[in-house]
Amino acid sequence: MTGEVKQRKIEHVNIALGQDISVAQRANWNDVQFVHQALPEIDLDEIDTSVNFLGHSLRYPIFISSLTGGHQDVTSINRNLARAAEHYGLALGVGSQRAAIVNPDVISSYAITREHAPNTFLIANIGAPQLIAQPRHAPFTIEQVEHAIAMIGANALAVHMNSLQEATQPEGDRRALGEAAALKTLTSLVDLAVIAKETGAGVCREQALLLRSCGVAAIDVGGAGGSSMPAMEAERSKARGDEKTRNIGLLFRDWGIATPVSIVEASVAHLPLISTGGVRNGLDMARALSLGATLAGMGFPFLKAASESYDAVCELLETIVAQLKVAMQLSGAATIAQIRQTDIVVTGGTRNWLTMRGFEEELKSMAQRRWSHAQNLL
Repeated sequence: MTGEVKQRKIEHVNIALGQDISVAQRANWNDVQFVHQALPEIDLDEIDTSVNFLGHSLRYPIFISSLTGGHQDVTSINRNLARAAEHYGLALGVGSQRAAIVNPDVISSYAITREHAPNTFLIANIGAPQLIAQPRHAPFTIEQVEHAIAMIGANALAVHMNSLQEATQPEGDRRALGEAAALKTLTSLVDLAVIAKETGAGVCREQALLLRSCGVAAIDVGGAGGSSMPAMEAERSKARGDEKTRNIGLLFRDWGIATPVSIVEASVAHLPLISTGGVRNGLDMARALSLGATLAGMGFPFLKAASESYDAVCELLETIVAQLKVAMQLSGAATIAQIRQTDIVVTGGTRNWLTMRGFEEELKSMAQRRWSHAQNLL
């Protein structure tokens, strides 16, 4: 088990960097359109991008999504990400820490984040399937969970929900019964905020309410639209000659709820939301924020940049920040709070889904937020 988990970590990184594992049906960010403000009356350089997340002040609403760790070869990636997060005042998540819990030899690949980001909001990461008994291992104990938190001096704990990945993984943990109860117990035992994190299949409103009842402090919607974990696992199954599991991975490659839809659905829980899944630029981030997200995160673009150098990560962030500020100015938003009140029009498949799911009033409100306020001033 120890060597298996460690090997899986480096395989995931190599496949993500070397193969096209994107979701065939994209996140549909173009369905979310801002109502352009011809006279925005906002100076671009004066825009305030700061945001508060779980009681912590961040310079930008940008989350470097939970990516990697668990193998010596990815230590430099986490170092580059940590340095950038510290410099720009961002939130940073590490990949699943299961590898270090079962193999102390790879702890340094995670711990390096705190070493290079002493003031950064760091998010530890464990899996929901590992909170319950599986055929090949016992559930994590609270001591093991606390070990993961202490390993990086975490400010919060993400519990990733990856049933889709586990079902398409050659050695996946396929039991799921009891995860909600285990999550509820966990939130009552740990002293810091727990974030429920999907990993590419999205969160619907019913599950968002269930997660709230389990005591989570925030939700990372992890919608469909970015990298596909089933596609990644299909590549691993192919290398092992496991055609049955590979075919399941290929069939479910684009399974899930698109990220823009997930934000609206999950907003019914009235918890802080992180938007991950197919976010590729600052405009996508602005769209996510306008839909109700508190933070917007990216995975693959940061992974690619961090595999090159620290400077590449900084260059990517400078581009994203510039794009985000332009979107804010042109939509008439001088602050992150204001961009959540901008008028947006939702079209296409996103609108169709939300209409079928009974979000008609929310769609109407999004298109008339600023207009309604202007009418009150007349």
